[in-house]
Amino acid sequence: MELHPAHVILQAIKHIIEADIPALRCLVASHTVVLKVDLVLRALLTYLPESTDPAIYTGFVRDLFYGNLSPFDATDESSSSTPELSDAEARRQVRKLHLLQLTEYFDNDGNLIDPLTSFLLDRAHRIDSETGALPVVQQLLEPFLDHSQYLRTWAISKLLPLLRLDYEYYPDRASEHSLRTFEALQVGEAVTSLLSEALRQNNKHHGPDLGRDLRGLVGPWMYGYSRKCGKLSTLERGDSQNSITGNVLNQDLEGRSISSEWSYVNDWLLALSIRDFSLAAKAFQQWDGPQDVDYGDWDDGAAEVNKVSNLDQTIYYAQSGLAMIYSTHSTSSNVFVESDRTIYRIAELLDLRAGPNLQIEDLKFAPVEISTDFVRSLSPAHLLHNDLLRISNPLTHPTNKSMELATFTIFSAQILHSLGLLQPAKDTLLTAVFGTLSDQWDILRKTLHVLRQQHGKTKDESDWKHFRKQLLWLHDWGISESPRANDTPKLPLGIFYKIDVVELEVEFLKMLLLEGHKNLALYIYCAHSPLPLPSDMVEKATLEVAFGFYDNASNGNRSRGGMKKTSDLVATFRPHFPQSETYKQIDALLLATHALSFYTLVLHHGVPFQPVNIRSSPDALALIERVLKQNPRSYAKLEDLLDIGRNLVKAGLMKSEQNTSAAQILSTERKSAMVERRIISKAIEAALAEGDFDTAYSYVVNRLSPTETSQGNSPGTNDIPNTTEDDITWQAAYQAGRSPMKGTSRSSELRRLEQRMELLSQALLLAPSQSLQEVLSTWRDCEHEMNQLLVQESEVESNWVSKGNSTLPGGFGQEDIADIPQKPREPMRNAMNEEAPMGLFDVARGAASAFSKTAFPLRSPGLADSSSKGLMRAQAPAKSPTASETSGHDGEGRVRKRDMVSNMVTGGLASGIGWVLGAPSARDDH
Repeated sequence: MELHPAHVILQAIKHIIEADIPALRCLVASHTVVLKVDLVLRALLTYLPESTDPAIYTGFVRDLFYGNLSPFDATDESSSSTPELSDAEARRQVRKLHLLQLTEYFDNDGNLIDPLTSFLLDRAHRIDSETGALPVVQQLLEPFLDHSQYLRTWAISKLLPLLRLDYEYYPDRASEHSLRTFEALQVGEAVTSLLSEALRQNNKHHGPDLGRDLRGLVGPWMYGYSRKCGKLSTLERGDSQNSITGNVLNQDLEGRSISSEWSYVNDWLLALSIRDFSLAAKAFQQWDGPQDVDYGDWDDGAAEVNKVSNLDQTIYYAQSGLAMIYSTHSTSSNVFVESDRTIYRIAELLDLRAGPNLQIEDLKFAPVEISTDFVRSLSPAHLLHNDLLRISNPLTHPTNKSMELATFTIFSAQILHSLGLLQPAKDTLLTAVFGTLSDQWDILRKTLHVLRQQHGKTKDESDWKHFRKQLLWLHDWGISESPRANDTPKLPLGIFYKIDVVELEVEFLKMLLLEGHKNLALYIYCAHSPLPLPSDMVEKATLEVAFGFYDNASNGNRSRGGMKKTSDLVATFRPHFPQSETYKQIDALLLATHALSFYTLVLHHGVPFQPVNIRSSPDALALIERVLKQNPRSYAKLEDLLDIGRNLVKAGLMKSEQNTSAAQILSTERKSAMVERRIISKAIEAALAEGDFDTAYSYVVNRLSPTETSQGNSPGTNDIPNTTEDDITWQAAYQAGRSPMKGTSRSSELRRLEQRMELLSQALLLAPSQSLQEVLSTWRDCEHEMNQLLVQESEVESNWVSKGNSTLPGGFGQEDIADIPQKPREPMRNAMNEEAPMGLFDVARGAASAFSKTAFPLRSPGLADSSSKGLMRAQAPAKSPTASETSGHDGEGRVRKRDMVSNMVTGGLASGIGWVLGAPSARDDH
């Protein structure tokens, strides 16, 4: 009996549920009209258990679709079984089956994919969703890969990456994606997901095979994306290309179009290089780019992409290698090693020249073939992150010029790293190509600073020679050292190319001196031929360092610290500059500072003396004044103090007086004389302050004689220096003369008064007219005090004589001896005051003439003659007292000095300034 179609369908469903594929094969073969291919595939998709071994039904499906079911497979199902259901019930159950529809897939041309391919894809998704067993899916699809290119592409791009990720590369990893979710990933998400496990494994095992994952996971996935398989619509593809570089990838490169499917891989590598450059560089070196894809056994040649497009993608991939070098901020030595390897890898991929093989140990010249036009085409904007992968970027687009520039940049960064300055390749390139003069000076100073910090204790001179060689190479990348330097055009390239090489040599010379390598500096810059620097620049640099040591010294003793460094440096280089005035000055400064170090010297607020105080002081001699104040009896070491002053003058620290113009520049000898007088004056003040009048008197008489001042004048010379010296002299003499020093006896007091009056007379010689009244008033007080002492002395003598006569045997009575009164001095003064009063300057000249013959017998004859004229005019009408009239004569007829001072000064000046002293005039006597 013929079965109803509904019974046939229900019977087929029963065989499918029971996975009885042989019975199903017989049934389908017997009822081909009812069990059409589409119906059977839908029934299999709906009711066949997903755990069924694909080997059981894949042959049946293939024969079903291709119509290869044999008639011998057919059996008479109607005779072997009797329907238990009525036809109506069977039809009702068939309507309740709800068989799944096959998904419609379209190829790249928009054509509908055949039912078998749709069934296989839907069956693969159901197996994955129900069991998660991707190997079962693999068994399902492998027999049909030749059936459809669409199916092969899907299997390579969607199934193969997940199979390798979950079952081959990382079997211990829990699966994160189903086939459907994996298919739905955007390109960037898929790349990140496929490579994320490699990054995690890097943290555990240190060295994953990123190249393997790029080749075996990302490469197959990109194969499917490049063929635009799956349900990705045109709109979705446009949205997925809105990455950093996706907008520029459609530009033409030498007439060829670049697609964007690999841009996400390049972006991922660039982002990884910022976080971990070494890992990104290893991945770049392990993978050959888009040409290097592992399709496994599923590649039968259909997976080959267009060779021209593949080459373009490789160029763009190589550009990502250069972009990684300029994007990293890491400065470890390993980064520069990996950067070199990356450059050589790029050269291998594109058959380019990687640049010269430079070694830090051997800085031989390597020809730079970078053209000036190429350098001018570069811009700092090309180093911006968003522009690094732009195909039109000349800095990262792989060419011989850009590769050579990258090589020199990395090598420069390596040299800076070896010198101690950590700087990434990006900053190095900015300095070498776009850096301003200020930028390059900053880098040079930083380099020398860290070089001193890290290698300052290095004693090996060969190391310092190599440091210098490295700095000179960095200056212009070794172009100046080339045998063809004169023929090679000057390129605006180099870490210090805007700095004059002479200035660079000066900075290195200073660093050598600062680190104590005097002999090496002497050899390189003074003894080695050819000399790198002119002699005057070497002198200037050495002196600058010497003064730096001096200013930083904390003690003035030249055998310690900064003073010792200064002294050693000067001793080393001075023989090479015998005519240098500055070297002579610093020698004198060292002598003066060393001498001062033996005295206690404290500045304001308790700050101890330091050598720099001498150079910074507006008046260096003020320090000697502090020495005299803070060191008891230091005034007695006058010669030592004078030597300090002379050395300060030789050191150029003598400040000009305020009233000295530029046309009145003094000689060193003249300055020394002025400084000596000032020091003597301060020593006199110190001696007086400590009560040592005898030393003060000796300094005034023996050290501050007006003879020296007068002899310093010559016709036609300016009077300002002499005036200054005279001011010092008369003020010192006046200061000593007015000091009320008492003697231990009457005779010593008389002697002290004589000395004071002698000092005042010297002050009177040189004092300005406005100070004469003050000096004369003091002198008058001394004279009055002396008269009182003389009267007392006479009374004592008279009493002594009277007492002696009264006690002598046979002596006369006291009343028989008349007193012989002293002849008063006033008549003599009146006799000298017969003339009309003289002017103040005439008085001074007269006094000078008088004292030149008595008080200061050592004065020069010329000065005595010039002074005697005023004295003759003042003494013309005076009568010389006889021996019987003057008590000032001794027994031998010699006039005592104090009487001469009293008579001559008082008598000679009374008529001139009597109105000041209150002396009576000649007219008043008459």
